[in-house]
Amino acid sequence: MTLQTRRGFLGRGVAAGAAFGLGARALRARAAGETAAGDRIAVGVIGTGGRGRALLAEARANPGAVVKAVCDVDAGHLEAAGKTAGPDAAKYADYRALLQRDDIDAVIVATPDHWHALITIEACAAKKDVYVEKPLSTYIPEGRAMVTAARKHARIVQVGIHHRSAPYTREIAQIVRSGRIGPVRRVKTWLWSNPVKEPTPPTAPPAHLDFNRWLGPAPLVPYHPDRVHFNFRWCRDYAGGGLTDWGVHMFNVITYAMQIDDRGPRTITARGTYAEKNLYDFPVAMHAEWEYADPAFTLTWTQPEEGADAVPGQNYAMTFYGEAGELRTFFGGWKFFRDGKEAELPPAADPVTLFASPGHFQNWLDSVRSRKTPLADVEVGHRTTSACILGNVALWTGRKLTWDWQAEKFVDDPAADALLFKGYRAPYALAV
Repeated sequence: MTLQTRRGFLGRGVAAGAAFGLGARALRARAAGETAAGDRIAVGVIGTGGRGRALLAEARANPGAVVKAVCDVDAGHLEAAGKTAGPDAAKYADYRALLQRDDIDAVIVATPDHWHALITIEACAAKKDVYVEKPLSTYIPEGRAMVTAARKHARIVQVGIHHRSAPYTREIAQIVRSGRIGPVRRVKTWLWSNPVKEPTPPTAPPAHLDFNRWLGPAPLVPYHPDRVHFNFRWCRDYAGGGLTDWGVHMFNVITYAMQIDDRGPRTITARGTYAEKNLYDFPVAMHAEWEYADPAFTLTWTQPEEGADAVPGQNYAMTFYGEAGELRTFFGGWKFFRDGKEAELPPAADPVTLFASPGHFQNWLDSVRSRKTPLADVEVGHRTTSACILGNVALWTGRKLTWDWQAEKFVDDPAADALLFKGYRAPYALAV
């Protein structure tokens, strides 16, 4: 279905809503950002796999939300989601039917990464606020188009980088911003290796999965059970490996602490070690470096070979290297070290107090009501996701790249620019 046809589909849905008694007043309220369900925000969930199920349960448990509909191209997922959502929630195999409903205020987009952009953009056009899972996009131009759509249609778009709302992240950002470890010149991140799986032949898709619709804008390829659902993360057509899956979480803590949510790196380099035979597209081990200019610091990402231990006891974490010592951080906490030994954190000469989030999902609901910018706004998610995508582009080119983060293109490198967006298969198109 072409973009023009999809827009017509949504337009007819809004018109149908007016015909069934919602009328011009309700449509004006929708355009102004008011909710359709009074104090309870009416939510639709698109994509009901692992993260979708978790967010569906969170929405169901929140007294400020009501789940009106669920959607999935896998009938098994959809059936399970319908049971969780309750008997009053509608079930759809096509997200466009969900978006046309005027009694839904907002949607949760928890599909595979390659679908995030199109659904978010269409949801914004349909006057729905959006909670979209991380990473924001698979390609950088997609992310920029999502920001444009959110601004054009005055939508609240929260990116599901939920660690952003965690108390430990707030503490880390306050420590760094308050200068308690001194100027930071290097930040190190690491993760376990990407998976390896022996290649096997493709098979016929199961009857419960609409594989063509699952692929959507991605290239048309034969079905393989180990390249869909959770494992799409390791396939270049749909995602960006461990760097976009987990790196987005870590990098978002770093951009928050270093106050670079609105900008990008200046240069990027990367290298990787590939398995001889692998069903998946990403290297087993990878090292990448980003150089930032304001403030000037180096960010590194390392995925060790299987069994390697970058730091004893932590196979995924971050360390901020300041002049006063090291802030060793992990998901849930932090410790301060000086000269290799745990030490007391220096006092803050100029204390900084940041917003205490009530929780990532709750922050989104609060923002939908108030129309205030959420903690992980779409622009924040775009910049963080872009840094991770740039690491993969540097890996694929095999050379040092210079990035113009304002223009969002490489400096004098059309070959690298060509990797920023491969395009969609017909008839899908990226437009706002």
